[in-house]
Amino acid sequence: MKTGMVLTLTLVLMAALAVTTANAQQYVHTDTLTGHTNWLGKMAFKDNGTLISGSADHTLRAWNVTTGHQRWQQNVGSVVAAVALPSHNPHFIAYGGGDGSNNIRMRYSNDGDWRGEVSGHTNNVYSLAFKPNSYLLASGSVDNTVRIWDVEDRDNLRHVRTLRGHTSWIGSVAWSPDGRVLASASGDGTVRLWNPDNGINFAVLRGHTEVVRSVAWSPDGRILASGSHDRTVRLWNPDTNGTLRVLRGHTSPIRAVAFHPNGQTLASGGTNDWTIRLWNPNTGAHKATLKAYGNLAFSPNGQILTGIGSGEEDILLFRLLTVDVTGNGKVNVNDLVEVAKNYGKTVGAGANRKADVNNDGKVDVDDILAVIEAVDAAGAPALTQEDIKPGSLQAADVHRWIRDAKAADADPAGIAALEQLLAALTRAEAPPEKTVLLANYPNPFNPETWIPYQLSEAAEVTVTIHSSDGKLVRTLALGQLPAGIYQTRTRAAYWDGRNAQGEPVASGIYFYTLTAGDFSATRKMVIRK
Repeated sequence: MKTGMVLTLTLVLMAALAVTTANAQQYVHTDTLTGHTNWLGKMAFKDNGTLISGSADHTLRAWNVTTGHQRWQQNVGSVVAAVALPSHNPHFIAYGGGDGSNNIRMRYSNDGDWRGEVSGHTNNVYSLAFKPNSYLLASGSVDNTVRIWDVEDRDNLRHVRTLRGHTSWIGSVAWSPDGRVLASASGDGTVRLWNPDNGINFAVLRGHTEVVRSVAWSPDGRILASGSHDRTVRLWNPDTNGTLRVLRGHTSPIRAVAFHPNGQTLASGGTNDWTIRLWNPNTGAHKATLKAYGNLAFSPNGQILTGIGSGEEDILLFRLLTVDVTGNGKVNVNDLVEVAKNYGKTVGAGANRKADVNNDGKVDVDDILAVIEAVDAAGAPALTQEDIKPGSLQAADVHRWIRDAKAADADPAGIAALEQLLAALTRAEAPPEKTVLLANYPNPFNPETWIPYQLSEAAEVTVTIHSSDGKLVRTLALGQLPAGIYQTRTRAAYWDGRNAQGEPVASGIYFYTLTAGDFSATRKMVIRK
């Protein structure tokens, strides 16, 4: 992201404005690594400062993720679909792919010294994983097999065993943290668990209805996650082989899943829906949505998460930043104002250190975008007039931010969030032209949803909810309300998925009707459990 522009910001300190609340820490897009010229394969961190990537452009590349610069490039002569580094030797790289050669090759990262290759797969290799603290390497291939290799002795690289049982290609392999179990995900819609010491397939995990593309273990080994083309993430209990929970939200096939090193966050990467979703694996709660394709990797300290740009050639880096500039435990427009007040200053020369969100020593447009993206990442619709009070922020300021951000080739997601803010300021100047019932969110949902609407004039407002057979399920009497936009979670009508007796309703299609004076409109929603 380019920086260095000059913004002249004149902002009036605002009263406590309740804007969409984000977490005090958020993953924010800060850098784009460019250089690959074809689609990217899987990536791996060598350490907290170095990322290794492979591509269909026949290259391996190492990146300094602190500066965003490329450290080295090695032309390897074939497609690189998978990369793996042993945990105890980050200088040693194994990689595999296709392009007519189905072998797995190895070299040292510091000087490119050739270590050797192993052969046996009869089709492309899509996944590689080293057993923790070991040179045992597992590989998954389009030939429907998983193979285990011992690659410790460069003069005696050997095949250990082949695991057969899947009836379609292998998209992912992953060792449990203790190395006692190997998991594999397949196009046959199953996840299989293997004893790597004897090759026995002791469990087949069924539940996904389409291709399973990725598997990942939690750091403590208590949860196994799998991502599928059926658009769900499943969390499994490896002790019972049963499903712990199913995570829904993606609207396209899921490409990858990965756990944060502390085990408290699970990332899932979609394909066509252009999202990475972050979840609490212990509760299933959705935490945030990032705008990128899958192919995920967390740095060892968890401070960086990778994604892929829309052309599938660029690597997007998301950093875990403290965006709670005011230190009140939430992120809102007040934090944006504090950054703007310090704009153009450097740390140590008068700037509020917290306003330097990305810790680069200066307060600039990157910090503004980091905060606005964090607010936008909370997941509610665009900011509305109840969030932005007239006079608290000038539309001219936001116009200037957008213009300068575009001139600096800033992150499109940040620009879009600023445009939402500008739209909110514009709407705040006058009530809506007409009364409208809007789409509930989330939808489908379980167990709760919010029903947004806007009123062109004051009215007595009621929302009624009916089942698909026309029976009244619940009445939400909202009372006499002034004209305005009721869209955020603090203002929209809320339904907890229960009937008038307080009982949870069944999965299925429901209809909600808004009545406001002479206005009445009905829309459909879906509960999925």
